[in-house]
Amino acid sequence: MTLTGGAPRDVAHPFARRSLIGLNAANFFQAEMVGVVLPVLSAFLRESNWRYDAIGVATAAGALGTLIFQTPAGLITDRVSCRRWLFAIAAIITGLCFAIIPIIPHTYTWIDPLLFIAGAAQSFFAPLLGALALALVGHNMLNRTIGTNQGWNHAGNIVAALSAMAVVSKLGVNSIFYAVGFSSALAAASVLLIREHDLDERVATGLTRQDQSPVKWNILLGERTILFAFISIFCFHLANAPILPVVALYVKQLGGSDRLMTATVLTAQCVMVPVALFAGKFCDVWGRKPVLAIAFWALPLRILSYSLVKSATAVVWLQTLDGIGAGIYGVAVVALAADLTRGKGRFNTLMGLFATAVAVGGFVGPLITGVLLQHLGFTLTFYSFAGLALVGAIVFSLLVPETRDAPQENPRIMQEAA
Repeated sequence: MTLTGGAPRDVAHPFARRSLIGLNAANFFQAEMVGVVLPVLSAFLRESNWRYDAIGVATAAGALGTLIFQTPAGLITDRVSCRRWLFAIAAIITGLCFAIIPIIPHTYTWIDPLLFIAGAAQSFFAPLLGALALALVGHNMLNRTIGTNQGWNHAGNIVAALSAMAVVSKLGVNSIFYAVGFSSALAAASVLLIREHDLDERVATGLTRQDQSPVKWNILLGERTILFAFISIFCFHLANAPILPVVALYVKQLGGSDRLMTATVLTAQCVMVPVALFAGKFCDVWGRKPVLAIAFWALPLRILSYSLVKSATAVVWLQTLDGIGAGIYGVAVVALAADLTRGKGRFNTLMGLFATAVAVGGFVGPLITGVLLQHLGFTLTFYSFAGLALVGAIVFSLLVPETRDAPQENPRIMQEAA
């Protein structure tokens, strides 16, 4: 039994195994596509005699593309029905941008625009994958499904890291960029395994059986919970986004090999797989806030810990804490957005807004990091971002309530009053 595009999906229902396989595979190959590219890119540019601050600008160029297009990506995802094809196009563009980096001049005028385009294309991944999951399984099964999706996503990162460690010593760093192009083609093919008639287009936007149209987006974004969630997520990712490239550079600074540098990704991802499955289950059992709070408080602890060790191997082992935070966040933030938009619509718009907070961190963080590393060194850089992460954890813990069964204001009454 399958459901047509117009059937309501606010109760558990049977759905096609092929479509679920396609959704999991799309998450897997999308992660494999970009899983190790940022730390490798930083090392690649450093070996090309780039300064640390110039590397920060290049990384920020990609984040700027994501920042500019992230909210529009959410708005577009809410409005279109060809989400599978849109994901496939975004994957191919991203893969091409990275695959040609080794064969073009290693100058700012070539590298920075390519990273900007890749960042813009990647802005569509999160809202599209979230919308496809919600359209396929509905609200009641969303958390478990997202937990499984994220498990496959992190497994893709593990495969990417293992592959990188296997080939980087024999074929050089350039091989990683070619692998990104290959994985992008597989991601595009995977998402097309999802059958269109298995998707409920109304539920994909957050609507339920009782709702005929979405609320105005400005009314939704005026809610206090959404405002404070945005602030806490912004602080979280402003601290977290630049840390993986910094850790990769720190490993090299401490005398670590290229293989050990790529292991910074592998260590975290091995932890993320079980953590994502844990988060998918316990977001339903405990609630969204206690699970997401673990991620927020693990981040300042992890960043501060880097400043206390002087061994490249110890730094890599500390990356296990990254697996806790990232593994939880990727699942719980979708549950949070689904709670806040259930019956109102605009699920993908809110996902795009939250992803914009991530993108702002990804853009500003590398710029700050490049300056801090160039002039103050690694230790003070770690102190600075640990303090920022602490602010995000405090804001979330004190000002963002539980959303699982929380009563919500009637947005339609507010809309009529406006």
